[in-house]
Amino acid sequence: MKQALSKRKRAVLEVMSKPKAPSEIRKQIGLRRGNNISSTIKELLSLNLIYCLNPKARTGKLYGLTIKGRSFRNKAGIYNYSQPNNINWNLYGWIVCGKQKKAILRAMIRLMPLKYIRERAKEYSPKVSRTNANDILQLFVGKRIAMKMRQGCRVLFKLTKTGQRIREQLIKP
Repeated sequence: MKQALSKRKRAVLEVMSKPKAPSEIRKQIGLRRGNNISSTIKELLSLNLIYCLNPKARTGKLYGLTIKGRSFRNKAGIYNYSQPNNINWNLYGWIVCGKQKKAILRAMIRLMPLKYIRERAKEYSPKVSRTNANDILQLFVGKRIAMKMRQGCRVLFKLTKTGQRIREQLIKP
């Protein structure tokens, strides 16, 4: 690479093991909440090392590595970049931009009632309320991330294939 990269740009490229939102990148490189990562991302975009997977999104933008960015990581001895093609990146970005949505999705492992989903989600985000969990699950059903099923008088929720793919990508380091 002809141009030397700053420490921050290098750090961003090194933590990019999968497509990530700016907040995830900032957290992984150890910057405080007030530190702005957007200028570094803009510079990496202009250098063609990263690209936006969902450019029309207002929130939950995701950035992945270009071939040039992957080459940089390979030269640094980091080979673990993963970006599957079968994921709806707009939905993934929508989920990643909300702590409680991420917590609910991580909590869903099989056909489960709301009560158990909420209990498991509290391990990831303690502020998940019953009402909030229900609202998020209804949004998931509307966006076809989850299905709502009846078993007698109980209402159960289960991830669709799309939801399972997003969850798998979400739990990867």
